[in-house]
Amino acid sequence: MYLVHIDTWNYANPQKIIDLIPVEIRPYVVMNISLSISHDVPTSRFKVAEYGYEVAKSWLRVCAENRMWAMIQCSSGGFTQFSDTDLSVYEDFYKNYPNFLGFNYAEQFWGFDDAIDPLSPSWSSRIAHFTNLLQLSNKYGGYLVVSWCGNQWSPSINPIGMLKRNPQFAAACAQYKQNYILCEKYTTRSYKFDMESLALGTYLSGYSGNYGIRYDDTGWYDDDGNHAGFTMATAGAPVLEHAMLTGQTVIDGPELIWTQCFRELSSAITSDGYRERKWGTYDQFNNVSIDLFRKIIDGHVRIPTRQEVINRTKVAIVNNVSSGNGDAIYSSPQTLFDGLYRMDNDGTYQNNLNFFKKSGRYPTIPTVFQLNDNVANSFQIKVNKSDYSSRWPTTDSKITELNNLFPQEYTGNIYAGRHENGWVVYNPFRNGQQATANIPFKYNTSESIDLTLSQYTSGVIKETANQLKIYLNNFDNILNTGLKTDVIRIHGSSSKPTWSFTDRAAHQPSNVTESWSGGILTLTIAHNGPLDITLNCSGNFTGRLTKFTPSNIVVPALPPMYLGTRQYEMECLEYKNIGPITTSGYNGNIRNYHGQGYIQFGTNSAAAVRESLTNINGGNYTLQIRYLLESGRVDNVGLFVNNSQVATIGFTSTGSLSTWNTVAQNITLNPGTNTIELRALSSNTDLLYLDEMTIAPANAGQEIWLEAECGNVGSLWQVPQSSTASWGRYITITAGNNSLNNAPSNNEGIATYNFNVGVSGNYNIWGRLRAPSADDDSFWVKVDNGNWQNMNGLKSSNVWDWDVLATANLSAGSHTLQIGYREDGTNLDKLYIGTNYPTEYGGNSTNCQSLLAVKIPALPMAETVIYPNPAKNELNVRYGYGVAVGDAIDIYSTGGHLVLHSKVVNPRSEKLVIAKLPAGGYLIKIGQSNKSLKFIKE
Repeated sequence: MYLVHIDTWNYANPQKIIDLIPVEIRPYVVMNISLSISHDVPTSRFKVAEYGYEVAKSWLRVCAENRMWAMIQCSSGGFTQFSDTDLSVYEDFYKNYPNFLGFNYAEQFWGFDDAIDPLSPSWSSRIAHFTNLLQLSNKYGGYLVVSWCGNQWSPSINPIGMLKRNPQFAAACAQYKQNYILCEKYTTRSYKFDMESLALGTYLSGYSGNYGIRYDDTGWYDDDGNHAGFTMATAGAPVLEHAMLTGQTVIDGPELIWTQCFRELSSAITSDGYRERKWGTYDQFNNVSIDLFRKIIDGHVRIPTRQEVINRTKVAIVNNVSSGNGDAIYSSPQTLFDGLYRMDNDGTYQNNLNFFKKSGRYPTIPTVFQLNDNVANSFQIKVNKSDYSSRWPTTDSKITELNNLFPQEYTGNIYAGRHENGWVVYNPFRNGQQATANIPFKYNTSESIDLTLSQYTSGVIKETANQLKIYLNNFDNILNTGLKTDVIRIHGSSSKPTWSFTDRAAHQPSNVTESWSGGILTLTIAHNGPLDITLNCSGNFTGRLTKFTPSNIVVPALPPMYLGTRQYEMECLEYKNIGPITTSGYNGNIRNYHGQGYIQFGTNSAAAVRESLTNINGGNYTLQIRYLLESGRVDNVGLFVNNSQVATIGFTSTGSLSTWNTVAQNITLNPGTNTIELRALSSNTDLLYLDEMTIAPANAGQEIWLEAECGNVGSLWQVPQSSTASWGRYITITAGNNSLNNAPSNNEGIATYNFNVGVSGNYNIWGRLRAPSADDDSFWVKVDNGNWQNMNGLKSSNVWDWDVLATANLSAGSHTLQIGYREDGTNLDKLYIGTNYPTEYGGNSTNCQSLLAVKIPALPMAETVIYPNPAKNELNVRYGYGVAVGDAIDIYSTGGHLVLHSKVVNPRSEKLVIAKLPAGGYLIKIGQSNKSLKFIKE
């Protein structure tokens, strides 16, 4: 996963940022909508993202229309744009946007418990919030991303502090680890190896499902203590090492976004006289950040599994200390890295200012809270921190034991770390010194390779018996912008090797020359940027390794097609002859705008703004324009669709500079690309401000719910019971029936559903599915008289989840949906036809109004189920065996007092209104059952 930022500090047009991402990497990219928390302390007003929720919603819609996965960074440090106690806004994002993947909390080491700043939360409330967010993320299949960096003042709130001090959070991490991503962040100057050890340890010990890196120039200093010596070439070492050797699966950033990734360029004039704001990328973003990621998705850098990393790492430190200072209780042992990979001129803890490693002989040693599962307990050596000093009383004693575990595999002062047939190599010196090494081959049948690497060169060498594939990157547009020289020498080939190279990304051409003398091939590589080198070489050396794990890159599925409301901020539109454009509204006197700003349309008779809509589905839409007009009336703005005027828009006074209103107009759009323009038809004297326009399909909100078992189900389908199915039943094809190449040819293998659509338009057809494996994850699907579609590769899960089965343009009236079996083992519970995003059990089905509609015995579920839990306003009850109409429904407080009494009306399910109950724990008892169910009222 690559988190690419749309950052409010860029005052960005989200579409322009998405357009800058190379198409081939977009399926792996998650857009990180980064909301600044810069604020005015006395007034608690946010500055850069004054209305963060509105920015997030607007940009998320743009991501959705581009079918880009996205998450929201609502927090940096303690400060956050959203509540730490009310989960409703978080759940709304999950419910309303099928491309939404979760929330990102950056650098959680500062900004807490500040009595002077009203926006500063308590640290304990933030961790409690994380506990709730993990549960919510698990419910919707999303992620909580937390990045950590520290200093001498923050050990007690580091990743081990989060777990040690908060049992509920530790339990949530253990239970929902697949939804938790912990990232190391390079914002602070110190505690570099402690940060790395704790982040890795959280992952390997089973308290986070993935871990990542957020590289940041802010914490960089060279050997002379100069921050000005920073170049993005320095990112190659940690990104390649951690991906290839320690299992890091997430790249976030890098920071600062507006100095390392994207920038706004000078505006440009189009061929027909409009002016547009433009954005571009920095050269280092293309040549370093993007290119490093490309080496992961092309398979050259293979990310090992958690078990592989543990097997390679062998050693873990368990911080079981409960007394002493913060470092004693929460940090890694102070001297853990001494004599291993800490650079000789660097210090420990607050004096550990260098993340480069002097040797790749030893793996990164994780420090953990506890070992949570069987995989975590498979470390070969587990050392309690309380025993650290007695086990290794001196640095030499530690080195001696670890040398026996990790034999020397190369000589020299380069960092070279190996996993299977891959080596990560880099120059670890920050003073301009070259680094050299001799690496005897493990797989290639030649003898060895010599490397001489220039400052900040990093790379990956992949060995096979008769070939080497080498990636090198040293792109530097700050310190040394010319070609820099690296040297490769191949020893012990039986004949002169052949070779080729390819420049990557976009930089000045490289120059590679060879010499062959005394059986040694020397390649001299002059380059400033990434390149691939292929060397065909082999010799007569024996005893080589032959087994290695190939990289298996699976392209992630795109989010479902978004059929909801599209939103376009006026400050991002093309324009001509208008008044001022406000890209940051904080300093103005107009409030309650959306996005980050607005425009003044002006008084010019030639004023105009326009937006091109791409990938649109043809049909009828409702256009809404949000505007502000303090006084007067403006009746001279024409609405043009594809260069034809369709209406004249009238704007009436909104009465103040803080009150916005909307006007709406029905329009018809063509399939593909359409242009929307607002043009002044004459001059005017009143100042009209435009904030945004939204475009909603005419069928927005139309939805149909169908129970799978209530259709016309062929005889080959079984209809089993399930307490987790919507109506207690689902359909699945009888075992042994598979039709991989063609849809079933007879009705026995088909389930048919008839339904009516009230408004024509495009609809997504979703199924609530359970697909246990890659061999049980498909159906054949047909809409009306269309062709059968092979829907293979549905979401694999042992629990019910919604996935899109088809997208169809449906006219108003009656339609038929057919589901045919393809692989036995795929289960179907419910169907949804609409423009929204279904969750949980969905809505009330129209084809099971009565139990008589079910053509099989309508048995209740084995046990009564209540949800959601916790609940806020309503509690749903799905009844099990023995519940009958008229039975009592009684809710008691935990003290045993009856607080609500009702009766069973529907024999299958009930919705209880609990909004007036005070927050707290309750027990619900139904009928004559002796069993009470617990729930929490929020």
